[in-house]
Amino acid sequence: MIEIAICDDKIKFTTEIEKMINDLCLQYDVDVEIDVFYDGATLVNHVNQGKSYDLIYLDIEMKYENGIDAARHIREKDSTVLLIYVTSHESFAKEVFEVSAFRFITKPVDKQLFEKYFLSAIKIIQVQPVYYKYQYNKIHYKLQIKDIIYFQSDKRVTYIITVNGERKCYEKLNDIEAKLKEASVNFMRTHQSFLVNTEYIEKYMYDSMILTDGSSISISIKRRKEVNKQYCSYMGDKVIG
Repeated sequence: MIEIAICDDKIKFTTEIEKMINDLCLQYDVDVEIDVFYDGATLVNHVNQGKSYDLIYLDIEMKYENGIDAARHIREKDSTVLLIYVTSHESFAKEVFEVSAFRFITKPVDKQLFEKYFLSAIKIIQVQPVYYKYQYNKIHYKLQIKDIIYFQSDKRVTYIITVNGERKCYEKLNDIEAKLKEASVNFMRTHQSFLVNTEYIEKYMYDSMILTDGSSISISIKRRKEVNKQYCSYMGDKVIG
């Protein structure tokens, strides 16, 4: 599922963009979820509450908060979301460059150009395995995998410990592990309750490991042989035994 936001203060325009996206998704078999906003401040507030997007279409001049200021605030939370400006104003080249915009389209929208940029964005989003996406309280979120230190399950809740704090989801650890393996991401299942990002292992011992944030993670008896094998492989050593 690709998360897309459209932000413009004109309902006619947001409807037009949403229709073009949906038509392209049907044509190219792309699964998306679209949120529509009518000012930059509301979009930024949504992102600040934890919502993240893969692709955002932004106008520049809007009420309450313009598209440039909105992008600056969004970049404080998300450095990788793709931003496409669709606007009547062409005099913001410097500001657009500062927020690392992906593309710039002028109104009225050329449908062929819109399709070209949309497909380019989707291609980038689909090939980079940089996010872990999850749902909590009916809201979809995404985290950069490189920022996740470990997952810890506790009864029905799974805690996601990151470099920026703690998040929660209801996904089972077995399902999370399967998705990470499918994406060829290096996480170790050290215990029934722990799934650890190998990038954050500071010290490895027979029955436990210390992570860079100071956490001590136990390694269960039945998993020690497999964890040792994975760790040695990760470190580039030969495994004997």
